[in-house]
Amino acid sequence: MNPLDWCLLVLVGLYALSGYWQGFVTGAFATAGLLLGGLFGIWVAPIALGDAAPSLWVSLGALFIVILSASVGQAVLQYTGARIRDRITWQPIRAVDAVGGAALSAAAVLIVAWALGVAISGSRIGPVTTLVRESTVLARVDQTLPRQAGTVLQTFNNVVGTTFFPRYLEPFAPERIVEVGPGPRRLLQDPDVLDAAPSVLKVRGTNECGNGVEGTGFVYSPDRLMTNAHVVAGVDQPEVEIGGSSVPARVVLYDEDLDIAVLAFEADVPHLVFDKSAEATDGVAVLGYPQDGPYDVQPGRIRSEQRLRSPDIYGEGSVIRDVISLRALVRPGNSGGPVISSGGDVVGVVFAASVTDAETGYALTADQVAESAARGVTSSATVDTGTCVR
Repeated sequence: MNPLDWCLLVLVGLYALSGYWQGFVTGAFATAGLLLGGLFGIWVAPIALGDAAPSLWVSLGALFIVILSASVGQAVLQYTGARIRDRITWQPIRAVDAVGGAALSAAAVLIVAWALGVAISGSRIGPVTTLVRESTVLARVDQTLPRQAGTVLQTFNNVVGTTFFPRYLEPFAPERIVEVGPGPRRLLQDPDVLDAAPSVLKVRGTNECGNGVEGTGFVYSPDRLMTNAHVVAGVDQPEVEIGGSSVPARVVLYDEDLDIAVLAFEADVPHLVFDKSAEATDGVAVLGYPQDGPYDVQPGRIRSEQRLRSPDIYGEGSVIRDVISLRALVRPGNSGGPVISSGGDVVGVVFAASVTDAETGYALTADQVAESAARGVTSSATVDTGTCVR
């Protein structure tokens, strides 16, 4: 139990007491107003803020819209319910009405808190995100509700999210961050790391939502580049940048569960090889084009190897991924980039950054992507890239 849990329990108690005095009829109307208003806010927020780049202010704005809509809806229908309840005069019915009102109000506030918690859990809102992710109360509510309930909130979650990365954990799963030292800066000048640069390319495209997208990929076989599926989601005509020129590419493998895509292109580019022997505390380098900028190398160190359960890139279902947790600076645009060992080989593929720790990122292990890499080499037909994720 953390401070947020105690606040939620107090809030539930206050709402239950209020519901007892208001009664079930009034509470039912008030709850309906709260939920309908909240759903209206969840529908309106993506329309009002969907074109804005993820940021703390966009997240707070979306939450404000939902809370305001829910409050107005509750006030309007609560007044209507109170007028109807005044007509109930038989005491036994009023006693049942009071108990039902308490239960209904308590349940309503828990559901609304859960909905907001799901959205906040994928956002970078400082210590608030940590409190939400570690909430015992919200985790219990999440376990009680059907899994389909989270799917209804997906569009709203995308607006509230302050990161371009997909979710790497279930909303209320604890995040395990192992303390290790900073990455060795000597890797920035390591000849093997420097030699990897020509194999790391920027990936660009326009998705079906009309948004320009960019990320990183790396050549791992002649004419084959690996990147994240969320980088090319909904993109029909991706391109890779080679020496300042854009080269057309085709997606020949697309796995929204694992978050891996393989692109075929025609150009003479040296390729990297995979290394499955990486271990905790190993020094590594994160290569890529963060924030649509120039080529960048960041030193890092492997915190641990973990098995994470999370939704797919569309926020649906449940997927288990084998990943390495990194102490490194991972930013939007690093998606799909390689994590390189001191020997210049690929030990992981970046796919997410922590929402609770700015110095933690996540990469799929070389062993996890091995099968996709092999299938990508033998695949030649262009495949569908689904719908856009933003």
